[in-house]
Amino acid sequence: MNSPPGTGSTSVSLRDDPDDTLWAFGSFVIWESQRRIESPDHQVRLGPRSFDLLLALVKRHGEYVAKEELLTSVWKGVVVEEASVRVHMSLVRKALGEPGSDDGCLEWISNVPLRGYRFNGRVTSSSAKRNQSNDEKALPFAKLPSRLTSLVGREEVVQATLDSLGKHRLVTLVGPGGIGKTSLAVCTARRCSDRLGMQVGFIDLAPLISQDHVLGTIARSVGVAADLPETIDAIAQTLSAGPVLLLIDNCEHVVDVLAPLLGDLLSRLPELRVLATSRETLRLVGECVLRVPALAVPSEDDTGLAKLLQSPSVELLLSRSAIAGATIGTEDQAPYIAKIARQLEGVPLAIEIAAARLGTQSARDLAERLLDHSRFLTISNRGAIGRHSSISAAIDWSVALLDEQEAKLLRALASFRGPFDVEAAVAMGSGAIDPDDAYDALSSLVEKSLVIFDSGDHVLPYRLLDATRAHATKLAEQRAEKDDLLARHASYMLDAMKTATAALPNLNEKAWSDRYTRYLDDVRYALENCLASPNQLSIAAKLLVASSPLWFQVSQVAEYRDRVEATLLLVERLEQRNVEMETSLATALIISLLHTDGLSHALDEICDRAIAGAQVSKSRVLELQARWGRCTYDMFRGAYSEALQHAEVLLSAVRPWSDPAALNLSHRVSAMANHFCGRFQSSEEHSQASLNLSEMAGRTRTNMVGVDPVVAAQALLARTQWIRGRTDDALATASAAVLRAQEKAHPVSLCSALYGACPVAIWSERYDLAGQWVNLMKVEARRRGLVGWLRYAEWYQEGLDVRAGSEPKQSVLRLREMLPGYDFPHREMLATFSLELIDDVLVDRIRLGEGLWCAAEIWRGLGLRHHRRKEYPQAEIYYARALETAMGQAALAWERKAVSSLMEFWAEQHGVDRARELVAAALVSRK
Repeated sequence: MNSPPGTGSTSVSLRDDPDDTLWAFGSFVIWESQRRIESPDHQVRLGPRSFDLLLALVKRHGEYVAKEELLTSVWKGVVVEEASVRVHMSLVRKALGEPGSDDGCLEWISNVPLRGYRFNGRVTSSSAKRNQSNDEKALPFAKLPSRLTSLVGREEVVQATLDSLGKHRLVTLVGPGGIGKTSLAVCTARRCSDRLGMQVGFIDLAPLISQDHVLGTIARSVGVAADLPETIDAIAQTLSAGPVLLLIDNCEHVVDVLAPLLGDLLSRLPELRVLATSRETLRLVGECVLRVPALAVPSEDDTGLAKLLQSPSVELLLSRSAIAGATIGTEDQAPYIAKIARQLEGVPLAIEIAAARLGTQSARDLAERLLDHSRFLTISNRGAIGRHSSISAAIDWSVALLDEQEAKLLRALASFRGPFDVEAAVAMGSGAIDPDDAYDALSSLVEKSLVIFDSGDHVLPYRLLDATRAHATKLAEQRAEKDDLLARHASYMLDAMKTATAALPNLNEKAWSDRYTRYLDDVRYALENCLASPNQLSIAAKLLVASSPLWFQVSQVAEYRDRVEATLLLVERLEQRNVEMETSLATALIISLLHTDGLSHALDEICDRAIAGAQVSKSRVLELQARWGRCTYDMFRGAYSEALQHAEVLLSAVRPWSDPAALNLSHRVSAMANHFCGRFQSSEEHSQASLNLSEMAGRTRTNMVGVDPVVAAQALLARTQWIRGRTDDALATASAAVLRAQEKAHPVSLCSALYGACPVAIWSERYDLAGQWVNLMKVEARRRGLVGWLRYAEWYQEGLDVRAGSEPKQSVLRLREMLPGYDFPHREMLATFSLELIDDVLVDRIRLGEGLWCAAEIWRGLGLRHHRRKEYPQAEIYYARALETAMGQAALAWERKAVSSLMEFWAEQHGVDRARELVAAALVSRK
């Protein structure tokens, strides 16, 4: 019994630790951190759950591990049926095969009722250094798909395409489905990469269900955030580094949107070349169109085998049939080979599908059966183009020969828009096909060319071609199965997204992205289908909540926000209210709004409604995140006093829970609220409490609101330490936060670290370091579409301009003109960079008890204003108030600045010696 290729685990690095633990048994070696299993005998890959299951047993080899324990450890955070262990155990056994005579056991894994599962093989462990892979060093372009077989009869077309790319910057391969456009384009692009050293990016548009997603798909494929205000500019900047070839596949259904985008990029980038595949031209100026011909077929006069072999279509048929185990290259088979090739009209897809059958039936039988199907299709679809009929005939004929399990699985797999793995295939067959049968059926469908397997894809190696998907979908509709299959697909995507969320604590950004971001089009498809069916609204809501990390990772937060908002409206209209569902969506909406429109007035009402709903539904996680949203929104708009009140309520609510993760987040919120209210000692205490809890709390759904908990605490602590006068400590803490975020390769956490680090460097007059950090923050925020963080980077750049720019006076004048359009937090930050940027609005705000974190500097700035006007009594009053405020807040940095200003003022009025006496007296009187 054959194992389907690619039953497998990802080979990407999952953790930051360069050391890896190796577990060896039989001919197998498990690389624990890289989550890879190798064998010199055959290729072995396991899906993430199956891999975790095997690793858990191998690490406790010789012991019985109860089913309940496996469910808890492998499916942590996800509610699944107990049968899941049996299903995945079956996949593991299939992938490993039978032990050899020297492996010390009769079966790798045994199961004893009431005791559990045991791994029986002899296991050894060792350590190894992990080398950075080439993939990790390469630019962040989507890779070309791999091929298991070589092209046949296409050398002239490949060379013509290469020649055209040498003369033209846009080349489009045009032809019907199944004619081999993608294979030709991939082969051409690979030669450009290998021979010319060009950077090549692959963009697959086939999974898209809407033209609205074209720009985002292009952006993600070249490593650019899709949520940027000017995404096309960011794409152009990324592609401007040197000669680049973009292979854009399956353009026909999105031409109207794609064409102007490509025209824009080509006009900006003289070193950019585009190779597109489409069933129609792009109709752009300068486009070179190459129409892909069918493979040449033998004429009626070609009867001898030697003559037939000169025909590329026959060469392909024999080549692929040999892979299928057929031996038809004999003279007596020649007439039937010729007939098959002519019937299939030289269409490569049709030939490959037919060839896969020659391993189990004769050429004569195949020719007759294929003729019958071609006649049927010609009668039933008179308007079909000839070559489309050939493809349909080949698919229809091949599907007709499938056994019941294979046919069921193929119809189920047609629900996927993008690539999938073996576990997804088994899940789609759940209830209708036994897992073992589904496993074997998938292998058979690959062998019969009805499912494509990409050997270079270690995560999601399977996919269906458009023609096969369309045919299988039509069959599902005819059998009235489509609705059930789409519901099953949505349920699987929900489970996959829960798994993705549970994996967040263990994976760095690249590993998580490699494994889960290609699910985006299937998540979109599932959401569209669920929202079109009233009884699937609950699944849509759950899927939106569970998929939140995915949307943030691919920088489609604005789209996510809109989908959540639309679904929330539908849920609120239900006759029977579901408070927990509404609250979950409201909380998701809060988080997305804070990243895309943090000052939206809608947040006020949404936050309060979410808090109330969380209390009614008694959901601690939702209440925690809703209150976090409330506090964060208040701080974004500068309502620090209200934020502090909410933070105190949050901490009081969380203390009885005895939940380290909840306490961790609540202390972080309290630290920030106290900081901006000028209560720096309390802020530092809360930051330290959060850090002390971090190791115990870890990264969970409870405290994960986009940022690594340790980084978030360190970022604010660095600011507080500086204001309290400990410059060296502040710089060390800031540097540690930046380093930790960089090591974790997590953009949001890096921006959070730089949020604290940049002002610390500017205040400390470390302008070179500040420039590096500010630039890093701008680049990272733009790259990942983190608009909320980008605004802070722009504030810090303004601070650098007025402190250390080439024309600081002009920068101050420019900013003073712009102050009326800035919000309170922006004005406050600028005031700490330059007293010239303090206006009456900030003064009035301080008098009302807001913005107290910079109150000492505001008073000092007001004193400077009166000082320059020679209004000395008023100047002395405000300088003294600045000192009093700073000392009352234990803000030693502000205190030093106030003392410096008073010293300068009194020295001017009374001389240096008298000034020293007055300053000393002022310090004593205010202690």
